[in-house]
Amino acid sequence: MFFFDRLTQMVFYQVSVLSIAIILFMNVKSDGQENRPTKFSKVTVADFTPNSPIITSNSNAAIIFDKGDVSFIGNEKGWFSYVFKRDKRIMIINNKGFDLATVQLLLYKDDDNNKEKIEDLTGITYNNESGTITETKLDVKDVLEEKYDKNHFYKKFALPAVKEGSIIEYTYTVISDFAFNLPSWEFQNAKCPTLWSEYNVAIPGLLSYMSVFQGLHKFDINQSGGGNKSYSINQHNSTGGAYNFGSDQRMIVSTQTTLHKWVMKNVPAFYAENYISSPANFIDKMSFQLFKTYDGENFHDVANNWKSVTEELMKREDFGKPLDEDNYWLDKTLAPVTGENDSPLETAKKIYYYLQKNYTCTDPDDKYITTSLKDVIKKKRGTVGDINLLLIAMLKYKKLNAFPVLLSTSEFGHNSPTYPLMEKLNYVIDKVNIGSASYYLDATIPFLPFGTLPLNCYNGHARVISNDTTAVYFDPGVLKENPVVSVFIFNGDSSQMDGAFTQNMAFFESLNARTTIGKSGLTIYEKNLKASYPEDVILSNVKVDSLEMPEAPVSVKFDFKLSDFDNADIVYFNPFMGENVKENPFYAAQRVYPVEMPYTENNIYTLTMEIPRGYTVDDLPKSARVKLNDTEGSFEYLISADANNIQMRCTLELKKVNFEPEDYQTLRDFYTFIVKKEAEQIVFKKIK
Repeated sequence: MFFFDRLTQMVFYQVSVLSIAIILFMNVKSDGQENRPTKFSKVTVADFTPNSPIITSNSNAAIIFDKGDVSFIGNEKGWFSYVFKRDKRIMIINNKGFDLATVQLLLYKDDDNNKEKIEDLTGITYNNESGTITETKLDVKDVLEEKYDKNHFYKKFALPAVKEGSIIEYTYTVISDFAFNLPSWEFQNAKCPTLWSEYNVAIPGLLSYMSVFQGLHKFDINQSGGGNKSYSINQHNSTGGAYNFGSDQRMIVSTQTTLHKWVMKNVPAFYAENYISSPANFIDKMSFQLFKTYDGENFHDVANNWKSVTEELMKREDFGKPLDEDNYWLDKTLAPVTGENDSPLETAKKIYYYLQKNYTCTDPDDKYITTSLKDVIKKKRGTVGDINLLLIAMLKYKKLNAFPVLLSTSEFGHNSPTYPLMEKLNYVIDKVNIGSASYYLDATIPFLPFGTLPLNCYNGHARVISNDTTAVYFDPGVLKENPVVSVFIFNGDSSQMDGAFTQNMAFFESLNARTTIGKSGLTIYEKNLKASYPEDVILSNVKVDSLEMPEAPVSVKFDFKLSDFDNADIVYFNPFMGENVKENPFYAAQRVYPVEMPYTENNIYTLTMEIPRGYTVDDLPKSARVKLNDTEGSFEYLISADANNIQMRCTLELKKVNFEPEDYQTLRDFYTFIVKKEAEQIVFKKIK
């Protein structure tokens, strides 16, 4: 079956076994053919100057060849292991491509410390020394292992002797007993073009996978068919595997296999345009989900579902189990924080702000408890899982109804509401129900108000880990920024003009200001603010209000003087005082991916200006109104003048966050008009 939308093609296929040796075949299909070596060819001098239309002057590197092969073998645990072999060759064009010579392989391990294994790891760097090709091989002693989280670890290595113009290649094989963890494959790279990318899978008929393809580019080769293979499966005990063979027995299982080959060639680097959530949502990629197995007699549904995942998570020592324990020892920590007469909401706020102000987040991508809740309290630091799960334990100890919520932040891409993929769910926040209201909390972000979330959490589907496994959606479309700037300019005692500036910041604008000032201090903030204006605008009496009140908007106020009106015959004055949209954020002539704005907004700017003493208005911009697709946004520029004053009010409103590629030109033209209009100046002429 095939389902399409504008940007994502989702291909679902299923291998259904009718008996141990009978399988439903997929039809053979090929969208193109090209002879290509199935392994590395010998590097020649000509290879150091690859000829391809997608390698441009802006390319820092190029993936010459990238091939992955997945097959299966019987294992000692009564089931299948997959074998994933990869061969990759890269041309390093300049020093900006050096990072591609450092490789991190993310591998899986289970709670019993059974690990995926790396075998046959090799690496070579080729350099062209005046027509002589030199080889420098990777020393396996330089391959390092590093923990990532409870269920993942890295194998890391760096190719030696890399310089501008080098060709690097490496190969490795992963052997994994975790058939549910079939490797995904990216045909496109976010950093450089790819000349040839190939992925082959050979799946036994006892395993059924759903494959999901996302991306814009079409396959140059897309072949599927069938084969036959025998697998030797060993069983050491009567209960540990999918087959019940008795102790120490071996069985040869013969079955037909599903074969598939995908190839893309000359794939440009993924270009991360402005206002796109994450390349992870759009890059050309194939991923897999195991959803059914066959044991020779019966089919078994094995796809993850939220009910089973929730039950497992709540039993885990590093996630849910510590939250439901007595935790009497929390009383010592919470006694000075909360009061006996506090309402439930007051209690929740006091605990939340206590953690936020006194605990430091060390890792925003680890959703688990890394040590113990007692240790987190002792060190006053920990991962997002450590701190936010501690918050839940504290709330529950105070008899509040609190639950963990799993989500993927925007940089990790969207997660599936149907199939819980734990590697995509990198973040945990909290939900607390108080009366009829529900509050979502993240105590790891300094200055974040109670009941609000950081911007990268607004990434669609999230899941409350509770008995009813409720789905929630954090849609950026519900966010609205409403900044207001008011400027008053009037004649001073001298020839200069005096003014007063007030900026009432919107929510995320306030959060950013608090974060900036919290890191650098108010003095540096004021210095940078003054430096952001030209020399003829002199700031004084800078005040920043509500810094210590996280649930209130930040307000910035200052006085200023304008020295432009000091005996000049003609004065050109932009009424926006630097607050105008200076350039179009949508500068590309075309766009192939959606525009994803972080929030809706309604920006208001007002100016009241006394006409400078000794001057008259020679030219005034015209008022204008323009709508974006009738109902999706608007820009209004209203300005008028009388004998003594100029009044201006400018409003920019966006009511929508997502724009499809076919709407891009309209959006671009909308901002082109805004930039041009807000650049117009009032012209004052000296009275003779």
